[in-house]
Amino acid sequence: MLVFRTIVASLPQILLLLLVGGRLDLLGGWNRTDSALGVLILLFFVTPVATAILLVVETVRYGRHVKRGIEPRSFAMTGLAIVLFLEALAIDLFILSQLRMH
Repeated sequence: MLVFRTIVASLPQILLLLLVGGRLDLLGGWNRTDSALGVLILLFFVTPVATAILLVVETVRYGRHVKRGIEPRSFAMTGLAIVLFLEALAIDLFILSQLRMH
């Protein structure tokens, strides 16, 4: 579960770094290639889906602990999943706002 959390938590940051690196031309021209566009589109679609899956998993895990009467550790992991999901949606909305229709 720790590996899944780490991967999902890094996806929005990778997408954000790709956007900032492309805007500031820190990627050495890689952002002007077809592979960079492919990675951007892949991350655009995968990031919200992965964070939504993490949000559902963490909510179910928290609910099971409460239902069984086990003292849940905290709401922190569910809160982190909510923040990551909202971050992924905000980044995707930013990307959509930057599209130019010709």
